[in-house]
Amino acid sequence: MHFFFNFSEDIPEEFHSSENHQPHTECSVCGNGFGKDHYFIEKAFQKTYDKTEFQLTFEYAVCERCKTDMMKSISKESMQNIQDFAMNMGAMPRLKSSEEVEIDMDFLLNHCIASGKSLDDLEEYHLVGIFKNDKLVQLPMVYGESFIEEYSELLSEETKGFFDDFFNNITVLPPTLAKILEDEKPRRPVLI
Repeated sequence: MHFFFNFSEDIPEEFHSSENHQPHTECSVCGNGFGKDHYFIEKAFQKTYDKTEFQLTFEYAVCERCKTDMMKSISKESMQNIQDFAMNMGAMPRLKSSEEVEIDMDFLLNHCIASGKSLDDLEEYHLVGIFKNDKLVQLPMVYGESFIEEYSELLSEETKGFFDDFFNNITVLPPTLAKILEDEKPRRPVLI
């Protein structure tokens, strides 16, 4: 997939920390501030038992250095499967800047980028963004359960084990994620 090179928007509230309702300021893995480097945020949501609302199941922000380290831990088999999968998804228009097209941020934050389904039609979803200098620098991405399931199936057992370990290394866990880990429920893969 291709995303805009010169995209720069204020951080949408959807990406703010669930604990203090402010933008994330430090890496959930190493605890360091982001400085002037890129950083990545992923938040996962699942509909409540009564299907009336979404509940946050986990969130984290990861600095560029930790993300690079994470990528080294993904097996070659999984990396090839992920690259093939991404290539088959199709591509977004190649534009030099976000000024060449009107961007409907509300639509992007409320629809799965893979299926086009509205959040209302999903049981779970992940919200992923890339940031730098307190700005969203590429289009936000929402992935619904069908994409998450397909993505999970691409991963080798080695990579699934890495993702399990990843959550054990996060320095600050939201209460919901801490409860999931405590209960040892199955976890979803990290998408960033």
